[in-house]
Amino acid sequence: MDATGRHHEAVGQLAAGIAHEINTPTQFVVDSVRLFGHAFEDLLARQEVHREVHEAAEAGTVTPGLLARVRAAEETADLAYLRERLPRAVARAEEGLRRVGAIVTAMREFAHTPAGDCAPLDLNAALRSTLVVATNAYKYVADVETDLAVLPPVMGRAGDLNHVFLELIVNAAHAIEQSGARGVIRVRTRAHRDHVLVSVADTGCGIPADVAARVFDPFFTTKELGEGRGQGLALAHAAVTRHGGVLRFETTPGEGTTFHVRLPLEPVAAEPAA
Repeated sequence: MDATGRHHEAVGQLAAGIAHEINTPTQFVVDSVRLFGHAFEDLLARQEVHREVHEAAEAGTVTPGLLARVRAAEETADLAYLRERLPRAVARAEEGLRRVGAIVTAMREFAHTPAGDCAPLDLNAALRSTLVVATNAYKYVADVETDLAVLPPVMGRAGDLNHVFLELIVNAAHAIEQSGARGVIRVRTRAHRDHVLVSVADTGCGIPADVAARVFDPFFTTKELGEGRGQGLALAHAAVTRHGGVLRFETTPGEGTTFHVRLPLEPVAAEPAA
């Protein structure tokens, strides 16, 4: 499978999580619009009764029945309730739309096709987009802390590097989940004289010594049959290598693991994926 296929497969695996992330803020908007609709109908009914009272007053034919209808319309519209609820509904709708917009923008950036020549990349932006896309993978097991320094552009293929960051974040979430306690994923970037360093640390279960030597081997996995193909870290390692970089890790069993992605600042033509 080429780089494009691997990238699209990763997006496909996250589709259910993205749908869930979009569904919640969308429901905010739906609920708010429903409230607006009911309020509009009640206010129109109230306005119609007030118009009748105005016409009756001009004709000198205001009746007790008409006044009773006015009181009923005012109770139904309940202006005090609407003054309290409508501003909140507007705020919830705006927040829902903002959240959906952020997810869609992140998906568009994340799904950048890796075909073609390398281009200058904003790694911090790529990391932010990947964290949004991967939210459903970690939000139930970990909190995320970011420490993103100002970075110069790095030459590379956006799709390949997005896939690398996605794999490291999801891998961190799985390690924390296996530890049995809610943990923290820390994403850090730093610029050095001739390279940039991206670090993804977790407070998960760590990697045993007998496993550590094989984590980048193709098809190696510690998961049960059917839960994983053992390709993720191997493909991430290959993608970083194609960019002239290095992917390594430090781990302490029972305490956690930190993966480091070192990418050169000098233009390096990333080799096409096999």
